Amino acid sequence: MSEAAVKAFVQWDVLKGTLLGPRLTDARTNDHKTPFDVEELPEGSLSIADLGFVAIERLCRIARCQKGKKSYVVSRLQAKTNLYSRRGHGIDLIGNLPQQVGQVREMGVVLGHKNGLPVRLIMVKVPKEVVDERHERLRRTAQKHGRVPSEEALALAHWTIVLTNIACKRADYSQIFVLLRLRWQIERLFRLWKEDGKIDEWRTQKPYRILCELYAKLCAMVLQQSLIQEGCWLDPLRSLVKAADSLRRECNRIMVAFYEGNLEKTVQSILRTLRSGCRIERRTTYPSTAQLLLDGLDWQVELVLT
Repeated sequence: MSEAAVKAFVQWDVLKGTLLGPRLTDARTNDHKTPFDVEELPEGSLSIADLGFVAIERLCRIARCQKGKKSYVVSRLQAKTNLYSRRGHGIDLIGNLPQQVGQVREMGVVLGHKNGLPVRLIMVKVPKEVVDERHERLRRTAQKHGRVPSEEALALAHWTIVLTNIACKRADYSQIFVLLRLRWQIERLFRLWKEDGKIDEWRTQKPYRILCELYAKLCAMVLQQSLIQEGCWLDPLRSLVKAADSLRRECNRIMVAFYEGNLEKTVQSILRTLRSGCRIERRTTYPSTAQLLLDGLDWQVELVLT
């Protein structure tokens, strides 16, 4: 069993802190074949997913009413995605892109030709340092898979291009870009699990012992998230890193509580600790995503990250 033999899929409600998963599949499973079905999304949810999950069919299924449920999507545009006008004519994306850094352009398009989905297309040109960073990331990813990045992907790296079916009256373009930043929260969750939970490390070469250790660590991470959710999730400025660090320091207390039989009292004490000190500081120069959401959005839907 190699390090890349298993792939974990997680869906995360960032308003309530609830995890759906992890669900494990073979590492070769394509992200488009995610084990999470559209039907599992809460009513009125907003789905924000990685580009690997951006399949036109899936976006259309989410955005259209499912059994009377209306849902929303915010997604970056995948390279080589065909866009159409309301009359069915193909749209030349390159000819419609803004040419000055910071300039924003918005237009209505249809995603998909047959039974297409009407969406807002929001485009902003980014600074050179952002472009260089994206080019480097594209090259690293392509090299990892034994290929080279496409010319179109390298060219589109000069812009942030977003698709959404959220109406303008509910969120303007600046609010949509703030919502897009939520995409990185699930990356931070996995980073926390890897760096602190060591879920991708083991002390044996025997496949089934590796699998056993992986399951045990994932169970610990799910339990950790449940305690964080119960302890400090209602605080918008909560810090996952501080909360996880606090829980690790309290592990011995929990083990002793199992033996002594006062687990409930111990857990309540630990939850009070999470509520009191596990917060991020407000920043003036580079505001956090939580700050931007607090200051600029009044959003009343479920936010689900994949």
